[in-house]
Amino acid sequence: MATRRLDETKTPPGRPRSRSFTALGARVEAAPIAPGLHVVATPIGNLADVTLRALATLAAADAILAEDTRVSRHLLDRYQISTPLVPYHDHNAAQARPRLLARLAAGEALALISDAGTPLISDPGCKLAAEAAAAG
Repeated sequence: MATRRLDETKTPPGRPRSRSFTALGARVEAAPIAPGLHVVATPIGNLADVTLRALATLAAADAILAEDTRVSRHLLDRYQISTPLVPYHDHNAAQARPRLLARLAAGEALALISDAGTPLISDPGCKLAAEAAAAG
């Protein structure tokens, strides 16, 4: 079985990924989002505190960069979001950042989240956001 780098997770060819989410019992198709890095705040303590805009962004992104995919998986499962999760944390940031910047340069839409709250205050997302902004 071939292995795939975690930061290159994509939907298998020929099987389109659903870009929708479920909220309040309704299935909602997410509108496309612009290419680039989207910083998305996640709920602190109660998954029901997430915004509809955050859910739509997570569903529409090509991939979600997460501090801890095990924690983030709870949010995505709750709202039935199938966007691939990519680990991006202190231990892999130096190696993953160049590949993620290349994906951004290629026109992908990547969503950046932390375990809870808004990323970038004291996590590896700070360097990624600064380098993405510097690269345009």
